[in-house]
Amino acid sequence: MAEHGGLKIVSLSHNMAAGKSHVGLVWESDPSQSLGLEVPFGCSLEQLPAEAERAVRALSTELASIAVSLRP
Repeated sequence: MAEHGGLKIVSLSHNMAAGKSHVGLVWESDPSQSLGLEVPFGCSLEQLPAEAERAVRALSTELASIAVSLRP
């Protein structure tokens, strides 16, 4: 498997109407690869690195248990 390095936080947005916040991340080794994840609403810049890592780890755990299939 290729070395991907880390993820870099590039954005944080708060949707006031929906009461949701999202972090934008890109791969350090290939910024054309991006990922957007929900973080706790109103997340501050100080909290962001920990909350982003928590969201990435949760996604990783979820993906590890998902079956992939081809359905006609």
